[in-house]
Amino acid sequence: MSARRVIVGIGSAPYRDRIGAVLVSLGYEVTLADSAMEVLDLARACTPQLVVTEPEFVAQGGEGLFSSWRERLPGTPIVVLPDPPPAALGGACEQAGGTGDSLPASEILMTVGRVVGTFRASAGASGGSERRRAPFDPFVGHSPSIRRLAEEAQKALGSESPILIEGETGSGKGVLAAWLHRHGPRAEEPFVDLNCAGFSRELMDSELFGHEKGAFTGAVSAKLGLVEVADRGTLFLDEIGDMDLPVQAKLLKVIEERRFRRVGETRERQADVRVITATHHTLLQRVRDGLFREDLYYRIAVLPMRMPALRFRSGDIPALARRLLTRLALDLGRPEPVLSPEAEQMLMAHPWPGNLRELRNHLERAMLGCDEGTIEPRHLAFEPGLALPRFIGPEGGTLADVERAYIRRVLAEEQQHVERAAQRLGIARSTFYQKLRALGITSER
Repeated sequence: MSARRVIVGIGSAPYRDRIGAVLVSLGYEVTLADSAMEVLDLARACTPQLVVTEPEFVAQGGEGLFSSWRERLPGTPIVVLPDPPPAALGGACEQAGGTGDSLPASEILMTVGRVVGTFRASAGASGGSERRRAPFDPFVGHSPSIRRLAEEAQKALGSESPILIEGETGSGKGVLAAWLHRHGPRAEEPFVDLNCAGFSRELMDSELFGHEKGAFTGAVSAKLGLVEVADRGTLFLDEIGDMDLPVQAKLLKVIEERRFRRVGETRERQADVRVITATHHTLLQRVRDGLFREDLYYRIAVLPMRMPALRFRSGDIPALARRLLTRLALDLGRPEPVLSPEAEQMLMAHPWPGNLRELRNHLERAMLGCDEGTIEPRHLAFEPGLALPRFIGPEGGTLADVERAYIRRVLAEEQQHVERAAQRLGIARSTFYQKLRALGITSER
């Protein structure tokens, strides 16, 4: 049984969907009902911890039906929107005001805030108190690549255009996406994220766009899709390169026309979302391979950004490690240790194929094994075989062969973008072009 399950039973579909979307964005598992009897049937089936409804529903069938609700839901809070409930219900229901289908997220939160706040507190009591911590800063450090990224992100805040974040697995693409939402014009609205890797086409369809009751076997009730949940806010799609082609076509329609259909539905719905995507793939190569739509690529890559791999910003590692240790100390309930100079040097020398995620893992392990308050090199023993060399050139090749191979690799990682590759290598674009000609390398961009 979910400790955060809510039934939203309201006759007006847009109003019902809007309230459900806000609750989903807060982390609740929401089931929608379009009649009072369906609320009762769902309550029998799923045992919710909260019901949000309207006066017409609790009045349908008179006090007998409401008595059945209370009998089936003893002690369960029932929020009635938007008008005060009938006098016959007495104080059994929470009363709140509302303005209908266009009710914004902030007003919905105020409307159900007292009951939902109590509900959230009781749900968290069984799992321990939740510690609040500041969001992680994606721009820790002073390396040229991270400073350049910070400048690009700051400029993107003044736009509603789609953003594509590229970078290796574990490099912090999700952290950057959350920062862009938090500092953008939609910061007060939902931030909804979905990792597209590992979903079948059918599951991705339902997860993104929702489905209607009876749309397929097992669809016993309507389900909100994440596009609806993110309405007026930000939809972050991680690993967009793994999304199936048919779903890509539907996503393109959301971006271009702000319209979509739930699975099993004929009418179109509206969704105003700012789309941020991320991938570790080279999307242009996937376009060439027929695995990604070219038109979708150019729509999501209006504002491209690249999260630099940790091995290209080794000078930032001490500051990142200290920031991570502060968070780990809070998470683990332990005193925050310090890094010895030797441990810092060891961290900076490691190639970090797993990027920030690997760094955090090693620091957590070191913290758990450190009792003296200082992390030493012995606490950071890296497993044999996991440390990969920073760069492997052609065996037995000349210096020019190594340089040629490395430049080709950087160009591939930067999707053949000459200016970005030159910036990453720390040389002027004109100098880079000279090197390309001298080494016989061609670039597409």
